[in-house]
Amino acid sequence: MPSLSRLKARLDARLARHGDLGSMLIKGVVGTSGIRLAHAALGFLVAILLARALGPSNYGTYTFVMALVGFLTIPSELGVPGLAIREVAVANTRRDWGSMRGFIRRAHQGIGVLTLILVAASALALAIASDRIDPVRRQSMWLGLALIPLISLGALRGAMLKGLRRVLLGQLPEQIIRPAMLAILIAALWLFDSRPLTAPDVVLLQIVATSIAFLWGMVTFIRLRPRALATASPVYRTRDWIKSTLPFGLTALLALINGRTDVLALGVFREDAEVGIYRVAVQLALPVIFGLQAVNAIQAPHIAQLYATGDMKRLQKMITRSSQAVTAIAVPAVIVIFLFGKPIIRFLFGAEYTDAHLPLMILAVGQLVNASTGSVGSLLNMTGHEHDTMRSIMIAVAINLVLNFSLTPVWGTVGAAIATATTVSVWNLLMWRATYRRIGIRASPFQHRSQ
Repeated sequence: MPSLSRLKARLDARLARHGDLGSMLIKGVVGTSGIRLAHAALGFLVAILLARALGPSNYGTYTFVMALVGFLTIPSELGVPGLAIREVAVANTRRDWGSMRGFIRRAHQGIGVLTLILVAASALALAIASDRIDPVRRQSMWLGLALIPLISLGALRGAMLKGLRRVLLGQLPEQIIRPAMLAILIAALWLFDSRPLTAPDVVLLQIVATSIAFLWGMVTFIRLRPRALATASPVYRTRDWIKSTLPFGLTALLALINGRTDVLALGVFREDAEVGIYRVAVQLALPVIFGLQAVNAIQAPHIAQLYATGDMKRLQKMITRSSQAVTAIAVPAVIVIFLFGKPIIRFLFGAEYTDAHLPLMILAVGQLVNASTGSVGSLLNMTGHEHDTMRSIMIAVAINLVLNFSLTPVWGTVGAAIATATTVSVWNLLMWRATYRRIGIRASPFQHRSQ
C-alpha cells in the first residue's frame, strides 16, 4: 500500500501538468469546495436546530434581526473588504510592503470610526422607537448591535488573508468556526436548559460564536503575514483608496439591499412566522449557487493578477472552466428542489414549514440564472471596473424595491421570492454584458471564443 507521502507526490505531479496557476486553482477550489460544503452542512444544521427550537415566529424574529444587522455592517465596512482583496493581492505580487501596510492601517482606521458612528446612531434610533417595537424583537435588536464591529472587522481580516492567497484560512473563521460554535451552543442550551429558547437567546449565542471566530482569525493573520510587513514604512494612497472604495462600498450596500429587502419587507408587512418560513426557502435554495460561491472565493486574487499582467488568454480559460463546473452543480440542485422540495422541507424542518416550497422553487430559478452567468462580479471588481458593477446593481435595486414593496404585502413569501429571483436575474445579466463589453471575457459557460 503506497505511503501518504507517495500519494501526495503523485497528486502534486498530476496537478503540475496544469501549470502553477492551474495547480494552485485546482487545490484552492477543492479546498474551498470542502469548506463551502462544510459551511452548507453547518448552515443547514443551525437552521434546522433554530427552526425546531424556536418555532416559526421566534425564528422569524431572529432572521429579521440578523438581516438588519447584516444591512448595518455594510456602511461600516464601506466596501473596504472587497477593495482589500485587490490591493493586498497586487501589493503582495509586487512585494510592495509599504503600500500593503499603509492600506491595512487606513482600512482598520476607517472601519473603526465608521463602526462607532453607526452603532451610536443605531442605538439612538432604537431608544427613540423603543416603545413601538415588540419586546422580543427590541431585545434582540439591542443585542445585535454588538455584532456590527465584530462582523465588519472580521470581513476585513478575511479579505486580507485572501489577498495573501491564504484563501482557505481566510474563509475558515466565518465559514466553519462561527457556525460550528453557534451550532454547539444552540444544541447545548436547547438540551440542558429547561426553558424554551427565544430569539434574544440565539442572538446572544451568535455574539459569543462570532467573538471566538474573530479572535481566531486575528491570531491567524498576525502569524501568517509577510515578515517584511512588520518593519516596512507605511505608504499611504488615501485619496486613491477612497476613490476606489466608494464604488465598492456603494456596490456592497446595494448588493445587501438586494439580499435583505425581501426579509425586511416581510418583517415590516407580514407576520414573523412568514419570515421564518421564507428563511427556510432561502436556506434550501443556497445549494444552487454552492459552486459559484466556492469559485468566487478562490478566483478573485487570481483574476486581479492575470489582468494586471495582461494574460487574457489564461484568464478566459480559467473563467470558462469554472463557469462550466458551476453550472454542472446548479442544474441538478434545481431539479432536486422541484421534484423533492416539499418532502425535504417536511423531513428537515417540520410540517409547519411546508409552505416554503413554492417560494423555494421561484428562488431556485433565479439562482440558476445567477450561476449560469459566471463570476461576473469578481471579474468587474478585480479588473478595476467596479463602476459597471455599481451601475448594474443600481438598476437591480430599483427593480427589487418596487417589486418587494408592491408584491410582498399582497402575496407574502411568494411575492418576496418573485421580487428576489427577478432582481438576481436582471443584475447578473447586466454584469455579464458589461464584462464582455469592458474586458472581452465571456463569463457564461455556453459562449467561449478562442483567443
